Amino acid sequence: MDLKWPLLLLLLLVLLPLAYALLVRFVPDPETPVGLPIGHASRLRALPRFQVLARQQLLLTQVQLVSVVLVLIGSVWLAARPMHTEVVDKPAKPGDLELCVDLTPAARSGTVPALAEVHDLVPVLRKEKLRIGMQGFQATTAELLALTDDFDRADAVFAETRTALADPKTSGTTGAATGDGLVTCAKAFDAPKSQRGRAIVLIGTGSSTDSVIDLAEAAGIARDRGVTVYVVPAGASAAGLADLTAAAKLTGGEVVTGPDPIDTVWSREAIRLDPPPTPLHRDGPFLPTVIVLLGLGGLLLAGLRGLFR
Repeated sequence: MDLKWPLLLLLLLVLLPLAYALLVRFVPDPETPVGLPIGHASRLRALPRFQVLARQQLLLTQVQLVSVVLVLIGSVWLAARPMHTEVVDKPAKPGDLELCVDLTPAARSGTVPALAEVHDLVPVLRKEKLRIGMQGFQATTAELLALTDDFDRADAVFAETRTALADPKTSGTTGAATGDGLVTCAKAFDAPKSQRGRAIVLIGTGSSTDSVIDLAEAAGIARDRGVTVYVVPAGASAAGLADLTAAAKLTGGEVVTGPDPIDTVWSREAIRLDPPPTPLHRDGPFLPTVIVLLGLGGLLLAGLRGLFR
């Protein structure tokens, strides 16, 4: 059992003996009553009834002494605030990961390497209790891959999409409806959020020029549906990056940059789905309280015994 204030315990252990020593030193002893001499005192002490009373008095004194010690120990222990640590280990939760990909030409410099990284990550993802899907959006949104745990099929779709985006002959619109795309991606999860984790990897510019729903409103819808949004900026302007950052934070996600953003996203999501055991500290006053109550009970019992003896 741990103590929240162990220094207080040490301080009390030092102060109590000092207080007792000062009390003994400066408080005058009460005058000892002088009784009348009794003849044949040795014969009186030899009487069975006298010996019984003497043993009872000794026992009563011992009970009082032990009770006082118990009250002091329990009180000092309680003052230090005892605590016990409980390790909370939540069970791992399966998850769904939806790629929400901006297919406009402005984002392709970021989406192509991101999809290549997803391909490299497939051997890791297939070992997890995970389903993966992909939605692509420009002015409108299209489902490229429904949520599935068939990673061979998923990898083929990723490769096909990556090849198409890398082809300079592939045409596309100039404006992206990022808000509409995020809403569509947030509604792609078919399992209850209590049973499976929900996460979106939004890869794009953050532009919502052709969007009916702006990015902030779309993030609110995603949050209400229990979806965490991770953002991988791809060709984003300063304004677009600011909107993406606000959207990610609103859902409890974050903007991920760097050389391996998809790997970083999965590292974050894996911890969220299977969090490590966490210690939980709770007050533990039961044992010291019992000790104090035992001491008080002993004092009460000794007092009543002396009163009615």
